[in-house]
Amino acid sequence: MSGRIRSVTPKDGYVFDGRDVIPARDNVVAIRDGLANVLTGRGTSVDRSMHGFWHFMPMSAQQIEAAYRGNWLHRKIVDIPAEDMTRAGRDWDAEAVEIEKIEAEEKRLGLWQKLHAALTLGRLGGGAIVVGLRDGRPEIPLPTRIGLGDLQYLVVLSRWQLRLGDMVTDPASPMFGEPAYFEINGASGQPRIHPSRVITFKGLPVPYLGMSASWEDRYWGDSVVQAVDEAVKQATMASAGFASLIEEAKVDIYRFDKLLDQLLQPDGDARINRRIELTNTGKSVHRAVILDKEDEWEQRQLNWAGIRDVIVTYDARVAGAADIPATRLFGKAPDGQNSTGESDLVNYFQSIGAKQEADLRPQIARVDDILLPSAGVSPGLSWAFSPLRVLTEQQQAEVENKEADSVSKYVNLGLFPESAIAKVVANRLTESQRWPGLADAIEEAEAVGEEPPDDDPSAILSIAEGGDPASAGAGGNAARNRATNDAATWLADASPRPLYVQRKLLNAAELIAWAKSNGFDSTLPASDMHVTILYSRDPVDPMKMGRDWYEDEKGQIVVRPGGPRLIERLGGNAVVLRFSHPSLEYRHKDMIEAGGSHDWPEYQPHVTLSYSVPDGVDLDAIKPFNGVLRFGPEIFEALDLDWKSKISETR
Repeated sequence: MSGRIRSVTPKDGYVFDGRDVIPARDNVVAIRDGLANVLTGRGTSVDRSMHGFWHFMPMSAQQIEAAYRGNWLHRKIVDIPAEDMTRAGRDWDAEAVEIEKIEAEEKRLGLWQKLHAALTLGRLGGGAIVVGLRDGRPEIPLPTRIGLGDLQYLVVLSRWQLRLGDMVTDPASPMFGEPAYFEINGASGQPRIHPSRVITFKGLPVPYLGMSASWEDRYWGDSVVQAVDEAVKQATMASAGFASLIEEAKVDIYRFDKLLDQLLQPDGDARINRRIELTNTGKSVHRAVILDKEDEWEQRQLNWAGIRDVIVTYDARVAGAADIPATRLFGKAPDGQNSTGESDLVNYFQSIGAKQEADLRPQIARVDDILLPSAGVSPGLSWAFSPLRVLTEQQQAEVENKEADSVSKYVNLGLFPESAIAKVVANRLTESQRWPGLADAIEEAEAVGEEPPDDDPSAILSIAEGGDPASAGAGGNAARNRATNDAATWLADASPRPLYVQRKLLNAAELIAWAKSNGFDSTLPASDMHVTILYSRDPVDPMKMGRDWYEDEKGQIVVRPGGPRLIERLGGNAVVLRFSHPSLEYRHKDMIEAGGSHDWPEYQPHVTLSYSVPDGVDLDAIKPFNGVLRFGPEIFEALDLDWKSKISETR
């Protein structure tokens, strides 16, 4: 042919098929959808990707069991979501007596352990909880009325232990798409089980597209193991391949002179092996390689660069396939610059929460329809899944601190009766389980007829000035329930103004005695010893400061003995005892966030001892006071910028 190719049409008797000009058959042209490039072969028959297709090979029950039992990744992928969905339990919106009955029934039946087992089996390919009632008639529907103690047992079975009846095909039936009955495999003489007594937990959904999936496979769904198996195998092979290289990390290379001639001699191979053994012995014992003058020895080490990245990539594919963050699946530190893994875990727990609502709540609701009446509780009580994340002590304290501020604001706004808010707060504290014995203590107080605290401001002021809270009468109780600033007429007008907040040191006598024993001639009076919480030159609304959630029932803060402490000069000539106490630091931070200011770069809790140090007293050599520090309720007052002129010390 010439170098020019003319266009051809079917009427010419030829067609162009993407590669060649071929004779047309009956003037019919095959049309192929998609982009094709005859120069590169893309989209034509020479394109390898054109021959790729998806093939589904279902895993047998034996293979699923072998993968789950024999590979730790498969086991964790199956177990972790089931564990996270059930480990925290649930919180009831009910009376304490009702909750006790429900939880006792749950414990008797082992409800949460069996929910966990059923979820695990569901992720493996299908599981169920069979409900056993006192009537002993599993073949009939559940009775409409359940009496006390009617629920006798809950039994967990896998899909391979159950046989499905025919699918209900009547669209008008409430059981449409469900089996007409269940049977236990291998249980001869057992009656059929009505579907209302079987609570199923299914695997991944199998769409009904008219393919070859059986009725049982479509009903139970696919195993999670089936979906992630390819990614797990690839990651396992990558790790195993690297592990096999470890034995070859260092390779000794020997070049023996006239090696072939030596091997041709009788017992030549044994002699060569003997030489190598002696050489290795010399390396081990004498740390030397002894060779013939013409022999050579060198050691080569494999290059591991890039291997970690390959393994991490395969692990990331497994985490993506399992929909579990690598930090949770592998228990490893987060990857990436400035990465904490926090967002991954937040997204994961949100996903688990969604699965709880979509996949677990309906099954629990069916159990509750039987369990609650069996426990002697009316059905229909509301509940919520308990939070999945376990907060640290600091995080829990911060949450309670913010909640306390919110409660204080609601009280100040007068939106709700104080008795109602008090009950809600008591319930919240009890449910947090951070205040052991609170419910019993409240009941005891109510039983003895303890009256609410009065509003005597003088008692609170006496505590704030260093008095004994126990001798303050009703005022000591008042400090427990409201901020000390309620006692000060200065707060009658809540308009913004510069603010000073302090706590008096109640056991100042002990600190003064310690100071005198360490050479101090004079100290501040006991009534002046305090810890400053806020020194705000910026005007603030004192009523927006809320109150300290960490104080005890008397409004006090106690710094336990020991911990980091220093004796140092601060702000010139003031000698102070510095100490650490997170609650004071949190309280100061909250006040700053509420609009307060601070003159120093950072807040340092301290008690000023004196403004004069006798000659010969070495502050660096003094061992700090190590005893308890007990501070009274917060005192809110106007900021006094002339406070230094009023300082006096006692001997």
